[in-house]
Amino acid sequence: MPPDAKPSADTRRSLLRLVLAVAGTVAFVCAAVGLSHWWPGQPGDYVALVQQKLAPMPGVPAAEGKQLDAADRAVLRGNALLAQRKPEEAMRAFELAVAEQPAHALAWLNLGVAYYQVGRTNDTYDAWTRAYRLDKYNVMIPYNLGLMLELRGQLNAARDLYQQAGRLDPGNAEVRRALQRLQALGR
Repeated sequence: MPPDAKPSADTRRSLLRLVLAVAGTVAFVCAAVGLSHWWPGQPGDYVALVQQKLAPMPGVPAAEGKQLDAADRAVLRGNALLAQRKPEEAMRAFELAVAEQPAHALAWLNLGVAYYQVGRTNDTYDAWTRAYRLDKYNVMIPYNLGLMLELRGQLNAARDLYQQAGRLDPGNAEVRRALQRLQALGR
């Protein structure tokens, strides 16, 4: 086509359709990314995710009218029992939750808390290690596992986990204190 020639009406329409198709696809992808608050394997608003899944609240998007599965109900029961200072009963509820749903990281985390409260430290370590393998983005998991490693004298590994927890939640005072404690010991 000569440089001063104008494209035909069909060519202009084809170009317009192509531009609109590309723009539509980009807009769709941007909207999908913007609306998804958490992707498995990526850090996200973990607290909101847990609240939506385990404590549906009016006004929280995607939480209203959500049915909890048996594992989630067991975790809620276990949490209530921990709050009532009944760790043995809570432990049984969390064990039911992980039997029902073995990939439930929060159930493993809280099972470890119950085990710790009844003095089963080896089981605590195993539960928190399992939770960590399932979800490295819940700040409480690397923090708790770090506490256990610190108690076992594995200070360098504990420091690494505390640092990870600090990256997940830079404002967490407990994590800061744990890191300061290890720093004071020269770790």
